[in-house]
Amino acid sequence: MLSRVAESLFWMSRYFERAENTARFLDVNFNLLLDLNKITHVDNPNYWIALILVTSDKERFNSLYESYSAESVTDYLVFNKSNPNSIISSISLARENARSIIESISSEMWEQVNNLYHSLQSVTPQVVHNDPYMFYKEIKNASHLFQGITDNTFSHNEGWDFIQIAKYLERTDNIARLIDVKYHMLLSEAHHQAEIVAGSEDIIQWMAVLKSCSALEAFRKVYLSKIDPDNILRFLILDRSFPRSINFSVCAAEDALWRISGSSRHRYVNNADRLIGKLEAELSYTTVEDIHDKGLHDYLEDLEQRLIKVGAQVHLTYFAYHTPEIESDSSDEALPFTGVAGGRPNWSQAQQQQQQQ
Repeated sequence: MLSRVAESLFWMSRYFERAENTARFLDVNFNLLLDLNKITHVDNPNYWIALILVTSDKERFNSLYESYSAESVTDYLVFNKSNPNSIISSISLARENARSIIESISSEMWEQVNNLYHSLQSVTPQVVHNDPYMFYKEIKNASHLFQGITDNTFSHNEGWDFIQIAKYLERTDNIARLIDVKYHMLLSEAHHQAEIVAGSEDIIQWMAVLKSCSALEAFRKVYLSKIDPDNILRFLILDRSFPRSINFSVCAAEDALWRISGSSRHRYVNNADRLIGKLEAELSYTTVEDIHDKGLHDYLEDLEQRLIKVGAQVHLTYFAYHTPEIESDSSDEALPFTGVAGGRPNWSQAQQQQQQQ
């Protein structure tokens, strides 16, 4: 497979998953405020700043908007084309990648990407504010439909594996960011990081964390007791059976990487396989107590950086136009992939330059 085709498949999948996750965060936040409005005031901008923190775009947002509100955050995360992580930007980039390899994907995949792109062109902020539930539902359903079409119309070869790697790396990154931001929003100011508030407001917000990952019903089938933060962390980080948990996603990305390279449990072929294998092994033996001993924020921040390194090594191994003589453990060689100042992964350097022109 040509590296150009593999890279476009990778980013097509990653941007589609990113659009779905952004829609998921916004949808749950709107519903969260409706629930909280019954027991507390919801004018606090902290309820909206979390969504910006999830995307690591706080500085760019502050340069464009004066305050954190439903209108400003929605405009930035849905419509703003200067924001590469907005829904309309993500779908546009997914479509551009699909268009560049239209001969390599199924006609049904292209039709789904193209239809969603054109439907978004006619959506206005007023439409979203009037009925946010239906808009975000359409985005999520479109993503699910695209994944189903891909699984059923695209040969499960190396190209399909690159699509899976991208989807699960992006999903893992988003879940880690969500847990990190929400966790610190829910910490009791009076007790600092010693314990978590157990009031009604906090229970509703913890339920929103689960809903953001479509995990509330699955969680309740495993943990029948009341909503408990440790159980939520155990489920969203360490559970191996729920498809939106960090552990499941890392395992799925590892399987796809190893199918491409031929790596195995006792033998790795390249640095990307080694890094993902090491991460999967550590997750298998990690407990919630281990996470607390290290500190949740530090643990998740380290996880995000390790995911960036995995993605950087995937880029160097399969997409770069040169083959490094020696693969380095450092992610410095892959700065075009990792983004600026530890932000979310961006396009490759050549594609970033095209985007800016």
